[in-house]
Amino acid sequence: PSQRFGGGSSGWRWRSSHEVIAAPAAARVAYAGPLKEWGEVVILDLGPGWRVVVAGLDQLSVDTGQRVADGQALGRTGEDGEAYFELRRDERPIDPAPWLQ
Repeated sequence: PSQRFGGGSSGWRWRSSHEVIAAPAAARVAYAGPLKEWGEVVILDLGPGWRVVVAGLDQLSVDTGQRVADGQALGRTGEDGEAYFELRRDERPIDPAPWLQ
């Protein structure tokens, strides 16, 4: 990652160009669409109180309300893009390092 949780960041960032971004776990898509200054965004509902925010996508492969499998494509970054990943517990950002290492 080019940036990790902490020091002003509530998530992780990766530089990626035209790469497919996959779901980190099986989940329900709570939101899939544009958010101002974030590009295309996917918010996954992982279960009681847990959500994942994936932003910086150029194209989406999922729709709001859809169920996704672990590893399923969520979308693709654009040219010279940057993917963003944030783990939330009860709307509070959590360091995802223990689950991503």
